[in-house]
Amino acid sequence: MNQSVHLESELKKALAGNEFRLFYQPKVNLSTGKIEGMEALIRWEHPEKGLIPPAEFIPIAEESGLIIPMGEWVLRNACLQTKEWIESGFSPLVMSVNLSVRQLYQPNLVEAVEQILKETQLAPEYLELEITESMMVDKNLVIEVIKELRTLGVQMSLDDFGTGYSSLHYLNEFQIDSIKIDQSFIRNCTSNSYNSSIVKMIIEMAHRLNLKIVAEGVETKEELIFLQKNSCNQGQGYLFSRPLPAEEISKRILEIEEIVSQKGIFQQLHNKRMMEEALESSRQELRDIMHQQQGMIFKVIKENDRFIHTLCDGQLMYRMGQNPEQVIGKELKDFLPPNLAKEKTKYYQMAWEETENVTYEAEHNGIHYFASLSSVKNNGQVTGIIGSCVDITEQKRIELALKEKNFIYQIITDHMLDLIGMLDINGKVVYASPSHEKLLGFPASHFLGDSVLPLIHPEDIPALHEQFLSIRKLKTSRQLMMRYKHANGGWVDIEAKVSPVFNEDGEIKYFIAVGRKRSIEK
Repeated sequence: MNQSVHLESELKKALAGNEFRLFYQPKVNLSTGKIEGMEALIRWEHPEKGLIPPAEFIPIAEESGLIIPMGEWVLRNACLQTKEWIESGFSPLVMSVNLSVRQLYQPNLVEAVEQILKETQLAPEYLELEITESMMVDKNLVIEVIKELRTLGVQMSLDDFGTGYSSLHYLNEFQIDSIKIDQSFIRNCTSNSYNSSIVKMIIEMAHRLNLKIVAEGVETKEELIFLQKNSCNQGQGYLFSRPLPAEEISKRILEIEEIVSQKGIFQQLHNKRMMEEALESSRQELRDIMHQQQGMIFKVIKENDRFIHTLCDGQLMYRMGQNPEQVIGKELKDFLPPNLAKEKTKYYQMAWEETENVTYEAEHNGIHYFASLSSVKNNGQVTGIIGSCVDITEQKRIELALKEKNFIYQIITDHMLDLIGMLDINGKVVYASPSHEKLLGFPASHFLGDSVLPLIHPEDIPALHEQFLSIRKLKTSRQLMMRYKHANGGWVDIEAKVSPVFNEDGEIKYFIAVGRKRSIEK
C-alpha cells in the first residue's frame, strides 16, 4: 500500500474516530483593536504521530472526495463554536470557513450550508465562506453558487488576493463582500517598494468598490502601522495570535484586543493631516501602478447626461494605439467610431443604473479585450463607474483554433465504427464515443459515470477482472474479449485493446479502451 492510499485509509478512520480539531485565528479591526472575526482552521491530531499539518492531508482528502464530509464537519463545528461564543457574551464576530475546490463545485453545497445553519441556529450573517481565485474555473457556475449563498445571508470572501492574473476582473464579476491580501505581499511591505505599492493599490481599489479589506500574515508592528496608515480594515497574523484551540483563544481575547493600541498608532489614526498625506501618497502610487499594469483601468462620471472619462491608463491602452490625453475629459464619441461609441454607452448606462455584472467583449485596432464595469457610490448615490479591461486577443486566437479542431474531431468521432472509451482508475467510464449507440444501442451518455461491469456478460467478468489486474500490475496493454449487452437484449462480441495512461509520476491515471464488434448473438 503506497503512502497516499495509506493516508486516505487513515483519514477515513480519523473522521469516524473524531481525530480532527479546529483551531481559530482572529481577525482584528486595525482602527479599534477589537476582534471582529475568526478563521476556522482544521488540524489532525493523530493518536501516534501527533498534529499532522493540513498540507499533508488536505490534498489527499480533496483527491479522494473525503474533503466533502470533512468540510461539513468543519463548517458545523465552526458554526457551533461561533454560537457558543456569542451566547457567552463575546462581541458578535464573523466566522470564516475555507471552501475547497471540490466543495465549491459539489451540487448540494447551498443546501448543505443552509441545513448546517439551521442545525446550529447560527444567524447567516455571522458566517463567511472563503474561496480563492484559482477555484473559479467554471465562471458561470461559481457566479450562481455565490448568488445562492448570498441569498441565504452568508458573506463571501476572496482569499489569496493579488496572486492571480485577473484579480481586479473577479472583483467586478463576482459578488464578493471582502478580499484578503495574500501574505506574500504583506511580508516585507515596509521594506520592499514593490510589495508596498501592490498593497496600497489593493486597499485603494477595495475601498472604491466598497469592499472590506483584510491583510493576512501580519507579523511585525511595522507592518501593522503601515496597514493602519493605508486604511486597511482588518489584520490577521502572528502579531495578534497564532491559530489556537477555542479555549485558548477565549482566554486571550482581552490580550489580543490590546495589541493595536500597544503596538500600532491607535490614537494617531484620527489625525486628519496624516490620513490625507497617506491617502495622497496611495493615489500617486496607484496612478504609477495603473500606468505599468498590463490591462487598462478607467473611471467615468456623468455630467448633463454625458459620460466623461476622468481616469484612464494601462499598457493595454497603448497597445490599442491610444493614450490618456485622448481619453481623459472626453466622451466615447470623441475617440471611438460612432457605432462603437453608441454600443459602449449602453453598457455605461447599465452600470450607472447599478446593473450587476456589466461585462462586454470588444475589439479595437486588432486588439480583443474583455471589460467589466461597476458603479461607485457615495452616501448611497452612484457617483461614478470603475472599469477594467484585460487583453484576450491570444485567447480569441486559441478559441478559434480549438473550435476548428473540435469540429474536425466531432466529424471523426461521429463517423467512426470503433468503440472508444476512457475509464478512471476505479473502472468508471469518463468518456464513451458516439459509436457506442451505433453498435450497442445505448447512447454514449448511458455509460458515463458508471462501471461497465453491469453490461458485461456474467461469464466474462472473472476473466476480465484478471486481465485488468494484470494491466495495473505490469502497466502494459492487453487484448480483451467480452460480450457486451445490446439495448435489444442480445449480446455483442467485442474485441478490445485496453491501454493504461500514466500521470507525471508514472502512476496509472486512466485506461483507454479501443474495441470493435465481431458478431451478435441472439
